[in-house]
Amino acid sequence: MVDIEKYLHGLEVKPDELTALERDRLYSQGKPVDRIPCVLDTGETMAPLMGMSIADYYHSAEKMCDLEVYLQEHFHSDGAGLSTTLRGMAEAMGSEIAYFDNNVAQLKTPALKSLDEVGKAKLVDVDKDGRLPIILKALAMVKEKLGATVPVGGTVTGPFTIAAMVVGTQTLLKGLRKHPDQVKELMEVIVENNNRYIERLLDIGVGIGFADPVSSSSIIRAEQYREFSLPYLKKNVDFIKSRGGGCGLHICGKSRALWDDIITSGIGTFGPDNVEDMAEAKEVLGPHMCIQGNVPPVEVMLYGTPYDVLRSARESIRKAYDSPRGFVLTSGCQMPVGTPRENMTALMDAARIFGRWPVDPSLLEGDEDESLPVQ
Repeated sequence: MVDIEKYLHGLEVKPDELTALERDRLYSQGKPVDRIPCVLDTGETMAPLMGMSIADYYHSAEKMCDLEVYLQEHFHSDGAGLSTTLRGMAEAMGSEIAYFDNNVAQLKTPALKSLDEVGKAKLVDVDKDGRLPIILKALAMVKEKLGATVPVGGTVTGPFTIAAMVVGTQTLLKGLRKHPDQVKELMEVIVENNNRYIERLLDIGVGIGFADPVSSSSIIRAEQYREFSLPYLKKNVDFIKSRGGGCGLHICGKSRALWDDIITSGIGTFGPDNVEDMAEAKEVLGPHMCIQGNVPPVEVMLYGTPYDVLRSARESIRKAYDSPRGFVLTSGCQMPVGTPRENMTALMDAARIFGRWPVDPSLLEGDEDESLPVQ
């Protein structure tokens, strides 16, 4: 097992030999790389690192770009990018969002009071509505500043999660049983809105990922996912593929019951939440797509020590580094406000220590519950 004393003095952490963009291109083609890719799942929660309020971050393209540049300069993640956040598209459709200085935004008032108002669901103008123009401007800036060395992506909210933010989660879930046709009518409007935004992302030249937490099997049943969520995600994915692009997906919470359906969606990468097992993800999903994950963002990244991060990352790598279609080390979801800098560094270092290619299995030995030694 790795000598932690050497790690603390930087003796075990070899410098990268490739840029993140070079690594991404080679790895996606199945060619040799210096180490497995590692992406820090950051975003607005990292704004306090630069002394900026999260509310200010949300409303400034310049601040969004500055944060991405800062994160690259200090942590060297294998990816950069920006998200609409879970509520960005819903806000553009008329939902009222509450903003806070030190916490992520929250839904305040849904755009629609009930599914009876679905005929009023708004088709957005991505150049005018909500914060979408700000995010698109920021993405273009990030692409210009970092795109020569780092893959840049834009995260889009999954259609089903947008629906929850447009009409309210409780109203949506009740509607699955009581008003299924109205739910599907709303989903069609949302698909069109997403496609309008996605088209702009493709024009900018960034990669695309979907975040769809309300589709979790912690919230809905698999048969509901197949009827009300998957078909509409597929429409967005098909649009991306028709333009020659690819995309990934992350679902918070439990998703194992959905994996067979997710295989049919057309996505190229899936990120399970940390409640799921990466060895099982490799077995089921690995032959069909790249998998990524899944260090716990709260228990380990926020509240753990660098030793905990190394141990957890080592376990994720052990279980999934040889996944047939590739593996990317990251946290199981976005890292929270207050995540220690040293833990972010430790996650990147874990990829350089345990994920140095070709991976040395002897470095991955040890029980998954074993704690790394402490000073």
